[in-house]
Amino acid sequence: MSSDLSKRAGPLAEREPAKHAEDSASRLKHELMADALGRVLGKDSENPATPGTPRVLLALANHRHSRGWERAKVLQRQMFDAAGHSLEMKFAFYAEDDEKGVRRCRITSRWIADPNDMAATMDRAECNCGCYINIRSALAQAVKENANRPIRAVIIVGDAFHDDQDSLDEAALAANQLRREGTWVFLIQQGDDPVTARKLQYLQRVSGAGYFKFDPKTQQQQFAEMLEIVSAYAAGGEEAVKATGGQAATLLLEHFKHTPMPIIEQRDRVRVDRDIKK
Repeated sequence: MSSDLSKRAGPLAEREPAKHAEDSASRLKHELMADALGRVLGKDSENPATPGTPRVLLALANHRHSRGWERAKVLQRQMFDAAGHSLEMKFAFYAEDDEKGVRRCRITSRWIADPNDMAATMDRAECNCGCYINIRSALAQAVKENANRPIRAVIIVGDAFHDDQDSLDEAALAANQLRREGTWVFLIQQGDDPVTARKLQYLQRVSGAGYFKFDPKTQQQQFAEMLEIVSAYAAGGEEAVKATGGQAATLLLEHFKHTPMPIIEQRDRVRVDRDIKK
């Protein structure tokens, strides 16, 4: 396999031992309350988009030979086209299991600035999903990638994720950190798995991430339009979305207005826990 795909990414909690006495839910609630208080006091806790060539992390949780994989290759070309090829991208996917039986999130070792190069890199990836996948892994890696220069957008596409409640809260902590650093997170669900839908809706509520669910078999046009708008945002930010116009742009602009919930509702946690135990 190419060295481009040699970089492994594991959940943040596995890579860096916990330094807090509090559990993830308590830390998340504390951060959400602090954010809410900051908004009340008129303090902007979010950094503006970083100038320069925009960077995007595209994470895919699909089998290598699935239609979703081919759509992701189309998506990355759309983003490069929308940016006039002034774009740098990394590609993340899920490969072999770790010692706990959870699929590892792997990521390209370099930033790629050409759609043909990116397509070839995706073709060399060896992903055999349909297995135990955590969304936390991709978001934790995005936080690490953000350390040097903030990413414009993190786009995660998949049909099923298997995080338990603690893992979801860790994912929300990572998504909120990205938001404060000026990075927008897009969660795109393919298909209609209700358990995955509730997990991603939970992340949307407590992190302000954009969440969209599509069945590509019956909503091909809407799916294509949303990918076009996400591409416009990745290339040119919110102003590019406004300039594009249309129903999908309006929907995305509404998502930009959402703020994370300051309090995690216990019934949401209980329902997600119940789903996981089934």
